[in-house]
Amino acid sequence: MKSPRPWEVTAALICLILGLLMVVQFRTQSQKTRLSTARSEVLLNLYEETEAHRRSLEREVAVLRMELAKAAEGRTLLAGLTKAVAEAREQAGLTELVGPGIIVTLNDSEREARPGQDQGLYVIHDEDLLLVINELLAGGAEGLSVNGQRWTSRTEIRCAGPTASINRTRVGAPFVIRAVGDPDTLESAMRLRGGVLDALRTWGIRVRIERSERMVLPEYTGSLEYEYARPVDMASGAERSE
Repeated sequence: MKSPRPWEVTAALICLILGLLMVVQFRTQSQKTRLSTARSEVLLNLYEETEAHRRSLEREVAVLRMELAKAAEGRTLLAGLTKAVAEAREQAGLTELVGPGIIVTLNDSEREARPGQDQGLYVIHDEDLLLVINELLAGGAEGLSVNGQRWTSRTEIRCAGPTASINRTRVGAPFVIRAVGDPDTLESAMRLRGGVLDALRTWGIRVRIERSERMVLPEYTGSLEYEYARPVDMASGAERSE
């Protein structure tokens, strides 16, 4: 067997080296492909997780916005109710009232009854106070008090011997009636010719009218409970149970 020629050996070595290089390159390329595929899968999973998290956050934001809108609506409703309650308490006389107005002071007459006359004609009675209060209310009074007792829809004025009962509290002359409102209009109502004060002066009842730029009426402190009365449902007209 003859020996291979030198160039044949060289060619064989070159072919061997090229083959090794091709194998190495193939393996390297395969590893790169597998690595790229693995990275793509990881990135895809991360993307899907991120998208799912984003959608979840969007749902949470929508829920929070709805809750915020409800809370804002609730605050608006609460503010409206608070204002309505405050106005109702003010109209019911359950709060102090401040404003300008007039002060009407009534005192018994100093005259002596003539023979055969009733001395009661020369003193102030509950109906006299009611007439004066009605005139003041007709003149636009927005709040009234009599000897420190706030006048409300629940207030009673009745004769109690030599005194009068107002809000179940006995008070006597002089009767000081404070009326909050426009002083000009209220004073005009009191000084009306032939009005209630003129009638009282006929019997010598002493009357004094003063203007005030600022007076404070006390709050009503009487009973507010109803034993027999019940509110009516405006929609059905039926009595509401408590």
